[in-house]
Amino acid sequence: MGMSKLLDITAAFNASAKYVMDISEWDNVVVQLETPSAPINFNATNDSNAITGITDGSAVSAIQFQPIQATNLATGTSVTSASANGMFRFGVVGKFLELVATGGTTATKILVLFYKIS
Repeated sequence: MGMSKLLDITAAFNASAKYVMDISEWDNVVVQLETPSAPINFNATNDSNAITGITDGSAVSAIQFQPIQATNLATGTSVTSASANGMFRFGVVGKFLELVATGGTTATKILVLFYKIS
């Protein structure tokens, strides 16, 4: 039996043109973008910016993001960003997944489905 969780990150992304999430406990993540006003880049990192004995780090403190590929579920192609409606699947790509764009970039809706196959 699998588990899943769906988040609507639209408001948080639109506030700063950036959203970082911890994806370490999930097998796959599917991001659904609706009407982005500019390209949204896909990045990942394993670096939580932990400080030994002080903090384990988190999605908020994560650094050293690198571009990653997602699979466009409509075409089957690999992409590192998206500028139109679509659904994009990420496998195990790192501990943290970042969606980021230039300042002022918004989207009508951004839904993130996390799922684990047990």
